[in-house]
Order: sequence, then C-alpha cells, then structure tokens
Amino acid sequence: MSVSTGTPADLAAVVERIRERPALDVEANLSVTVDGVDLAVTTDGDRLRVQVPSVFACVSVLSATPEEGLALPAALSAAGLTAEVRVGEAVVAVAGADVVPGRFVRLLSLGPVEVRALSLLAAAVRLR
Repeated sequence: MSVSTGTPADLAAVVERIRERPALDVEANLSVTVDGVDLAVTTDGDRLRVQVPSVFACVSVLSATPEEGLALPAALSAAGLTAEVRVGEAVVAVAGADVVPGRFVRLLSLGPVEVRALSLLAAAVRLR
C-alpha cells in the first residue's frame, strides 16, 4: 500500500498523461490524503473505487479543490475509466466513461458525473 498526499488535480494529471495509450488497465490499492481527508482508492474489475469516510468528508475534499475536482471526471472519461465514490457500502456518485449525467448535473455543468441522490441521502443520515 502506498501513501500519498495530493489533490484531485494530481490524479487528473496522471490520467491525462496515460489517456493516449491504448487499452488502459488500471489496478490500484492506494491511500491518499486530500486536505486532511484519508481516501482509499482501489479497483474492482474495470472500475476505480474511491472510499470516502463520510459525506461531510467528500464535500470537504470537493470544496477544498473545486477546479481540480471538476477536471477529474472529464479526465477519467477521456481515458475510458469510471470511478465510484463510496461512503460505506453506498455508491453516492459515479464519474467518468460509463456515466449518463442527470438533468441537474447537466445544468450545473459538472461533466460526466452521476450523483445517486437516494444513496447520498442514506449515507448522510447513516449513524455510526
């Protein structure tokens, strides 16, 4: 397991560098810290999984790096990759190639992002 500190822009830059290569296969098992929030990035088949400790932590990471956070879904899509953002077992968002954004996301111009409102709500009210 690797430990790294960076921003979503760092990950987007890596994806941008490799997007021109054919048949990209990704295997990951990383611990990443973004703005003091520890994230686990793994792969499950052809998808990246980003495990976030809470909905609050997810919002904190995105608000700390708004421009970089918006660039990442487009970079994933260009590379033919898809990432799931998870809080516990709930998939609260999906970004990248296999995404069909809803009307609300398209209105906000967030790019290839699918927010799963019911899962997000369930993760937000989850008691631990």
